[in-house]
Amino acid sequence: MNKLLLSIGVAAVFSSCAVQQTVPSKVDVQDVTTMSNAAGNVLLYSLPTTVVRVNVEVEKTISRVGPFYRYSQKMLNISDVVTENKEEWRIKSINIETYGKPNPDRQYAISFTGQCAAPFVNLTPSGILAGINNESSVSASYLKDFTQPVIPTINDVNFNDVPMIEKQMVKTSTAAMAEETANYIYKIRKRRFKILASDYEQLPPDGQSYEVMVRELNKLEKQHMELFVGKTETFTITKSFDIVPDKMSTSNDVLFRFSTVKGIVDKMDVSGSPVYFELDTQDFKNLQGSANVIDKKQDVRNGLFYIKPGKGLVKIIDKNVLVKEKEVYLSQYGQVVSMPANVLERDDVRIRIDSATGALQSIDKKQ
Repeated sequence: MNKLLLSIGVAAVFSSCAVQQTVPSKVDVQDVTTMSNAAGNVLLYSLPTTVVRVNVEVEKTISRVGPFYRYSQKMLNISDVVTENKEEWRIKSINIETYGKPNPDRQYAISFTGQCAAPFVNLTPSGILAGINNESSVSASYLKDFTQPVIPTINDVNFNDVPMIEKQMVKTSTAAMAEETANYIYKIRKRRFKILASDYEQLPPDGQSYEVMVRELNKLEKQHMELFVGKTETFTITKSFDIVPDKMSTSNDVLFRFSTVKGIVDKMDVSGSPVYFELDTQDFKNLQGSANVIDKKQDVRNGLFYIKPGKGLVKIIDKNVLVKEKEVYLSQYGQVVSMPANVLERDDVRIRIDSATGALQSIDKKQ
């Protein structure tokens, strides 16, 4: 009886193993538009539309006339001073980047059975395919949004923070105040020289104290010198422009307008000169055939869909001058391609996909 039970148990174990071994790895990827049920027992992902982002860094320079600028030459022998209150803008740099946003017309569903790599899909937060079995490939499908700080005006740049001594304050005329301020500058310089030359009976106890004293004297001198030479301060901001190129894109589109007085202004503001966005696309040859399998009666399965992107040259032109160009890859100028279904039917495969273009970057074995 015991032998009989043992035989039945062994047979049951082998039968169970046989059942487990008979479940094959099988993967199929379909376009959601061809499915009657795209919301059940599948993994969904999107391929991207490539967005071109142009980051424009602009710099504002504010020049403010010092109250004693007329006495700079006479009292300090300085002629290079600010003589006019003004605000000036300039384009400091332009940077071109790309990122992906989900393409609603390129959504796919992965169905699978058995032990395979298909369930280990890496997606960006917006659902764009970034890879299979490759955690390091997951990244945000968007780029940094630059916050716009408040840029000061010329009225915000003043000399209210200059620490005036009593001798300067009691003077009743501008010329007398300027003379007393110039004398104070000479005293600061003399005091700094004596510290550096160790010409004091009691000296600072260590080198750090020397540095602090000299730094404060330098700051004090600078503040009083600005009363003669004026103040020049610069402020930098970055503004981003997103463009989604398509087959209907035209060259020489106005990206923004720029004014040396106002900075970046709207495209319709004719007070600024136009800065153009131009895209030169290279001829792209589609591969023969189609990535979409239409006849589902045949036992033909699709593998992972990715994109063979097209190439373009982005140019930023200020009036008639080329200021920046960069070669980019664009998913919307490319072709959707399907890899063999059996690639995902292994459990140790690792795939990297560029989330900005949908391009296949690598297929290798996961260690």
